[in-house]
Amino acid sequence: MTLISPTLRNVCNDSLRRLNSLRVCGHLSYASAAASLHRCTPCCKPLLITGAPKATCNLCSERLIRSEVLSYRNPCRPSRMAMTTTMSAATAIDAGTDADAYAMTAAHSAAHATTASPSKGLLTEMPPGMSEEAALLSAFSEVPSISRVVVRVAAAAAIAPGAPVTVTITTTLQQRNLPGNAQRRYNITAALPANGRTTGETGPVHALVGLPQELHADTQMVSVSPSGRQQLVVLKGPNDSTSALLQIWRGARMIMELAIPKTLHGPLVNDGYFASGAAWTADESAVVYTAETPPAERTPAWSGPESLKDAAGPRSWRGVGAAVEDWGELNTGKRPPAPYVLDLERREVLQVPGLPAENSVGQPTWCPPQSASSATDATTTNTTTGGGPNGLLVVAWPHSAPPSFPRLAASANPRKLGVVFCYNRSARLYHVSVRRGADGALQFGPSAIRLAPSLESCLSPTFSPGGEALLLVSHSEAVATGTHGGTARLYRLDWSSEDGLPLAGLEADPQLLVDVVERPTGPSAFPGLYTAAIPDDGFVGPSTLLVNTQWGAVNAITAVDTSATAATAAAAAAGGEWPQAPMPLTPVEPGNPLYGNWSLMGVAGGLVVASHVAPDTPAELYVSEVPADPISLVAGGSSLTWRPLELGCPPAYGIGGGGGGLRSELPAVVQTALDNLEFRVLRIPPRTGDILEAFDCLLWMPRNRKGPLPAVLSPHGGPHTAVTLGWYPSFAALTALGYAVLCPNFRGSTGYGQAALSSLPGRIGRQDVEDCMAALEAAVEEGIVNPASVSVVGGSHGGFLTAHLLGQHPGVFRCGVMRNPVTNISAMVAASDIPDWCFVEVLGSEEGCRLASPVPSAADLAAMLAASPVSYVDAVTAPVFLMLGSRDRRVPTLDGLQYLSALRGRAAAAAGPPPPSRLIVFPEDGHGLDKPQTEFEQWINVMWWLKTYAGSTDTKDESRPSQWEAVAADAAADAAAEAALVE
Repeated sequence: MTLISPTLRNVCNDSLRRLNSLRVCGHLSYASAAASLHRCTPCCKPLLITGAPKATCNLCSERLIRSEVLSYRNPCRPSRMAMTTTMSAATAIDAGTDADAYAMTAAHSAAHATTASPSKGLLTEMPPGMSEEAALLSAFSEVPSISRVVVRVAAAAAIAPGAPVTVTITTTLQQRNLPGNAQRRYNITAALPANGRTTGETGPVHALVGLPQELHADTQMVSVSPSGRQQLVVLKGPNDSTSALLQIWRGARMIMELAIPKTLHGPLVNDGYFASGAAWTADESAVVYTAETPPAERTPAWSGPESLKDAAGPRSWRGVGAAVEDWGELNTGKRPPAPYVLDLERREVLQVPGLPAENSVGQPTWCPPQSASSATDATTTNTTTGGGPNGLLVVAWPHSAPPSFPRLAASANPRKLGVVFCYNRSARLYHVSVRRGADGALQFGPSAIRLAPSLESCLSPTFSPGGEALLLVSHSEAVATGTHGGTARLYRLDWSSEDGLPLAGLEADPQLLVDVVERPTGPSAFPGLYTAAIPDDGFVGPSTLLVNTQWGAVNAITAVDTSATAATAAAAAAGGEWPQAPMPLTPVEPGNPLYGNWSLMGVAGGLVVASHVAPDTPAELYVSEVPADPISLVAGGSSLTWRPLELGCPPAYGIGGGGGGLRSELPAVVQTALDNLEFRVLRIPPRTGDILEAFDCLLWMPRNRKGPLPAVLSPHGGPHTAVTLGWYPSFAALTALGYAVLCPNFRGSTGYGQAALSSLPGRIGRQDVEDCMAALEAAVEEGIVNPASVSVVGGSHGGFLTAHLLGQHPGVFRCGVMRNPVTNISAMVAASDIPDWCFVEVLGSEEGCRLASPVPSAADLAAMLAASPVSYVDAVTAPVFLMLGSRDRRVPTLDGLQYLSALRGRAAAAAGPPPPSRLIVFPEDGHGLDKPQTEFEQWINVMWWLKTYAGSTDTKDESRPSQWEAVAADAAADAAAEAALVE
């Protein structure tokens, strides 16, 4: 056994440190990167040579040669990147290595034993070329992504009817800041004058593009008013007593700034789940946003008064007080959210009263303004009639399990279950009465009233442009089945702006517009709605709504007719046809040049703005003119013609495009890699189970390949999520290194109909494993993958599948990497923030919902253990790398640690000696392992692990051809076992 630590800290740190000097106009020089690196000849000792060139090793006085290998610890003050990686590397533990690597490391250790001190940094030997790979990964980390777009008609056109329509598009992008371990956010604004929009053209849209403007690091939210004339900016509080600063900007200056004390509310909530942004009233006199509620109680000051002020006295402190239960992963220590109203007229902030107790409340939206003809109430003012507050809608999440888990919901003191990525939680719709009184003050009703009580899931309430209809998304299918994801429904509730309430009354049932699709009629047919949010400004006509959804292997924009009447719905319920199914407005069939992921970003001034990404295409914006008859988009009579809007450097003279777009400004090495990247979608027929419709396997691979490639199988997490043809820097970097990357959307994934999704609970560890093997075999049969050089890398449920594949098919995979994997469900159920997941996925939806309880029975635990990959740990022969986040609430760290202990401590006489293994624990990360430095370090370690154990990417490795021959026999045996189990 040998200790190889601290991972690639030295490689990563120096590559990052030197990257700025290597970057000239977006180009990286690898020759320059290697010029300062030398190696001691007898012991392969890599050294960094600074200053004048040296000819001898400063440790053993032997001759030096140039090398691409680097192992270096900065003797000066470490950067934040260095400190972070050092902390995580301090917990990196190796066990075992192959003979060649061990011999190399042993020779290195013997030559320089005096330098192998943890306090001085252990210099390690890494495979050749890792410094170049670190620089490549650093270059990929610089690629920006689009996070938000605000589309508004220019103010002059908005207030002067008949004026030429100029549309402004403000795009917020984010780019990884590796040294700061954060996301750098910045805005780019483009103006589209009327004469720059010519219907029928297909080339780039001509726009006036400004220079990027970085957002302040303390900026938590920017919300632009509907008119575009003012905006709310929320900043992080500047001191311990202030939670936030609220700023209102109008014209060329800031007109208001309010400091919010922590006794009023806590930090802003803008997480995309409980809330996304803020909502303005129609007359822009008030803004509602979501923030954490303040603590309900304070502990006393101990040993003296809380504040000495002007008198002398003993020091005091406050205790921590009673524990407050939170919502689990990504919500650790956070208090329940609630809506707050910033009243611009009175310059005050009010908490919305009358909300249901023991609920977290968010997603606030204002009801449509009261029509002028009905404004007869003497308590309202004339200045706000027709545009002022007319009620508020909010979504409330009860602090208890949904009724579909009867034993969990019946508890007298129910436990909060994790909510991140969990749409099987109750989410109820409430109405709060709001008026502005004669004195100008906002007046709230005594208590909130629940609407649409027949629905246990109501999300993203949105009104139609005319205010006659309320639209909402429901994940009632996920609530009913207990699965954390599912096919959504879209509902409509007719609305009365005069009364500010549903037209048919408070107890009215909403009309179903888009139902769940059990089985799509074909590979490109509508598979159902997969979204949790209706886009802001998504209407392109009175009743035509554009919605983002997953459509098989891609994300697409669809058009939905929201004008369905009660008669239509009644006819459909009686056996007739539903309204026209949503139509795709972006490519959903492979082969189209714009095939990839599309997202609607905004609509204004007759323009639709969307973002487009693909495996070889990061961060693009497209615009399209709205047709004269928007309803034709639903009927298929017309579509949208997408034209690129370039956001790169502004041109040197006059107006024009964006200078080639963002891609033209990426580092040259990234552009070259993307030019050589090819992606495909393979349709894989299942070999077992009741759902026999083919599923997709997404492939990333080099375009100029010669023969089969070494491959990385990467199953996704969830399991009820999916991989789509979007922008994944890690996959693009692996492809640039010569690997093929396979991502199977096994049955149980979203985007392929509810029947396929529902087929997995009760069969995890069998059906999903079998689908992964079927996808791998199909790629081998296509001649894409070299079966003798296949590795597997996955996180969360993907880590669960990685461990299962290594244990159930040990002869197939050269090595594996697990990121926060599920390895022992019987242990996870006691500590995870989503114990219901363990019951449903192991026992099946019906039994899992019925049996889920705070303490599982012995039979439940036995079933969970049998479905866990730790049961197969004795069969694992491939080297295993585990990466864990110590703050993971979803799959606690001990789950992965137990698997590693079982692997290393197995009985060698019975199971054979354990394979090489390695562990990294990231101390500041949760389940996602998505901090920029963590993301970088984990993927550079993946590359190192693959290079060490997966074989060369330059030549075909035939060292283990016979091992693949057992796959067919294993598959046949698995199929027979599955058939016997079903019987």
